[in-house]
Amino acid sequence: MAKASAARPLIFITIGLALLDIWCDVLGHGSATVAAADLVGASLTNGRVFWNISLVAFCGAIVLAPRWFTDHHRPWDLAVPAAAALGTVLYALSPSLTPGPALPTACIVLTGVCYGWLEARLFFEAARLEKLAHVVLALAGSRVVKAIAVAGVGALAPAVQIAADALAVVGCGACLIAATTSLAHIEMRPTSTEWRLPVTERAGFIAFVILFPVLNAVGRALSPLGFWGDESIVGGAALPSILPACALFIAVVVAIFHHYDDGGMFPRMAAALLVLLGALLLVDQTTLAELAVPEVVIQSASLSVELLSHFLFWLAGVMAARTLEWPPLRSTAMAELVMSTAAILFSLILQSVSSLGRFIVIAALYGAVAVLMAFVWRTWQAGHEAEAPTPVNDLAEACALIAAERNLSPREAEVLALLAEGRSRTYIMEKLVISDATVKSHTNHIYQKLGVHSKQDLITMVRER
Repeated sequence: MAKASAARPLIFITIGLALLDIWCDVLGHGSATVAAADLVGASLTNGRVFWNISLVAFCGAIVLAPRWFTDHHRPWDLAVPAAAALGTVLYALSPSLTPGPALPTACIVLTGVCYGWLEARLFFEAARLEKLAHVVLALAGSRVVKAIAVAGVGALAPAVQIAADALAVVGCGACLIAATTSLAHIEMRPTSTEWRLPVTERAGFIAFVILFPVLNAVGRALSPLGFWGDESIVGGAALPSILPACALFIAVVVAIFHHYDDGGMFPRMAAALLVLLGALLLVDQTTLAELAVPEVVIQSASLSVELLSHFLFWLAGVMAARTLEWPPLRSTAMAELVMSTAAILFSLILQSVSSLGRFIVIAALYGAVAVLMAFVWRTWQAGHEAEAPTPVNDLAEACALIAAERNLSPREAEVLALLAEGRSRTYIMEKLVISDATVKSHTNHIYQKLGVHSKQDLITMVRER
């Protein structure tokens, strides 16, 4: 029963995120909406710019007033999917309703606001999942489902396609509400030790909240997803490149995140950053075409990079909501705010410069990323060197004194000693031959008796003894 209860929010969030991006991709690139995209693009500029501007404005409002939006999320959760579905239908029909760009542009702004809300709220709920494995599975799984499903929806007749797209965003809203209900018993800031970060890693994750959204914006600006109206990424014709791309994406995620314990997320995210930087440099469609690489291989490689960059952008937002000392909704909105701001800048720059100029812009960006990452890495290393391990004998003695002072039971004292060593919950289960639920129960009791809220607080208390 417990496993089934834990699986429900995971399933709802995975499907919700998949439906969210299915709706977005078909809205911007489906055959049913190309005429509307062309109408806006011919009169003003690419619709993606207006979409990002609306996201920046709305996510900026959430960043400034996260408490208000958190307190009033229920009416927003109900109203936003309906507004998004209406905006989707009107956008698709706008060329036949009006000759000017005003209506489709208004629909783009409306749907951009709706996307910002649904994404921030789904991140918020994903951050409340108990296990890191569940979060990685939800985010990665949603990307794969989205990539495959978009091909199917894009192959539909225009009228059916737009109806399916409107239903997708309504379904996304339903999944959000279902996930919220399933996680209603979880506090806004859970005390799961698996997610608590040492102080030395918080600066790194603040950097990740900036770097991964920016790199995702670069990847988007250099791909067909960066500008609305390109139909090449949807429809059955894209399926031969989508399946290998999904397989490659899954392989990379498993290679980087296959091992997860109570700490060490910073090195894994740093490794993912290096992989993403290398992929963005190597997978240049123009260069690969000049080298006579088959088109299907180019498309697969490009899509796999897009899947990875978007996954890491989402993961950075969810991790920020769970670990940083900010209101969770502010953290999730901040990630999208950074990404959309960068997307506006890069889309405008890359539309107006030559190939050489594009290369210079991207090279300068990568140089700035490398410098920032080197600074953060040195800060992280210096912090970990300062936190020199406590000798085992001293650690055991400190734990014994604390256990006696705080009236811990013999079993709680054993768990305390292992937690103070930095051991994971799985290790404690195997070492003491007890169940996961028992480890959780003992850990909660220890936290209460010691007056701490995380494993890092506990370790600090023992080492300062």
